[in-house]
Amino acid sequence: MPKLSPDTVLHRAPSFIAEVDTSNEVKIHFESRILKLGHDALGLLDLFHQPRTVGQALTLLGSRMKGPRAAQEALATVVSLHQAGLLRNEPAEGFSNQPFPKGGYDAALVHIAMLEDPVRKAAFQQAVRETVCEGDVVLDLGTGSGILAITAAQAGARKVYAVEPAGMVHLAQRIAERNGVADRIEFIRGWSPQLELPERADVLLTDIVGNEALDMQIWETVQDARRRLMKDSPRLVPGRLTSFATLARIPDSLLDKHRVTQDHLARWKEMFGIDFGPMAESERQRSIGFYERPENVQTWDFLSKPAELYQVDLQQDMTGPLETRCTLAADQEGEANGVVVHFEAQLGPNTTLSTAPWLGCARSHWYTAAWALPEPVKVTAGQELSYSYRYFGDGTSHLEPASGQ
Repeated sequence: MPKLSPDTVLHRAPSFIAEVDTSNEVKIHFESRILKLGHDALGLLDLFHQPRTVGQALTLLGSRMKGPRAAQEALATVVSLHQAGLLRNEPAEGFSNQPFPKGGYDAALVHIAMLEDPVRKAAFQQAVRETVCEGDVVLDLGTGSGILAITAAQAGARKVYAVEPAGMVHLAQRIAERNGVADRIEFIRGWSPQLELPERADVLLTDIVGNEALDMQIWETVQDARRRLMKDSPRLVPGRLTSFATLARIPDSLLDKHRVTQDHLARWKEMFGIDFGPMAESERQRSIGFYERPENVQTWDFLSKPAELYQVDLQQDMTGPLETRCTLAADQEGEANGVVVHFEAQLGPNTTLSTAPWLGCARSHWYTAAWALPEPVKVTAGQELSYSYRYFGDGTSHLEPASGQ
């Protein structure tokens, strides 16, 4: 194994499991081994998330090292991490050999699903072509396979900064090279809130839109990038997100997977001789959120037309939790036990992406958000039901019947 010098550049292994004890000593579970390391190990592994020289990492760790012994221990930890293969002289390129979800965004499964979607990525590409002008500087957050960054370069961007925290960034670089645009794309491994760019960008691209519009914290991420990394009045893809709610009847067979019922309690009592009643009692007044495949949701009974739940302009700052109230008017008789939530993303001047389940298919790269209501409600045509929705500003949200209903 090559010797380490202050100028040696090291790359961190894509994935591992860390365990910390009460004295801040670290155990790393890696490639069927358990490595016992010093208290600097976590800090060093965090620093080497981006490739750095040994000297750079120790300098950044310097505020914690109060004497020569601390520096020696930190260097010894770097050597141990290098010998174990957690820090490497060359980056691990290509897909992860770990099964999903351990492989995260380096798993081939994730990118196959994204690129197999017959609508989503193509819609984003079209929006990029509508938005990017000759000579633009573009910031692409969560570049993944590099598809939007490459499209921006093909559309005439002078420079594209493509940011991706996962090791997939190395494959994206090779894809850009294969397509002849790597000279105009700088791939950066990291998280945008921790980055500074040599210049401000004209256009921001990002597909960090989750199954529910805000659950991957797109609003918070875009707000930070607008303030620090973009020119005034930047062009955004997407620029606006509008969420809709629809009254629905969730099939009992599916609801039984998410809510403890009397049938569960009776069956478990017979199987185990134990009364699990408190499990059902604890959730009688609770809405339960979950995701389901759109091709399954489209077979449910919908008891109302979609009504707007909220709208977010990503050019505007988030000033606190988002709280809204939505009224749904039943258009037929039935039993409503859930609310389905989807969104429309205004991607470009003439391009919109909708995650409405009735527009999805087995190849769609999204799940549909649904909320199981505390109690089913029998409704008649024209009856109105109101629901309160709150987005907490951290990727989490909650929907429930409005108070007094």
